Amino acid sequence: MVQAFDTAESYQCPICKDNNNCCNSIGKSLGICWCSGEFFPKAILELVPYDQLRKSCICKKCLDEFVV
Repeated sequence: MVQAFDTAESYQCPICKDNNNCCNSIGKSLGICWCSGEFFPKAILELVPYDQLRKSCICKKCLDEFVV
């Protein structure tokens, strides 16, 4: 089941605050998103402030920079 986010913050990466381009955000089509096929290491999730967990997606740029 795909979770749809419905706040203005759902568009923002919780790490850098840029647009996360997640298709599961409000105003975009639900379905397959770039983030669905990615692996997010536990360590990158620990960078997300506790109050923002599961409220928005980490952006591709932050994920790529973290993995490199």
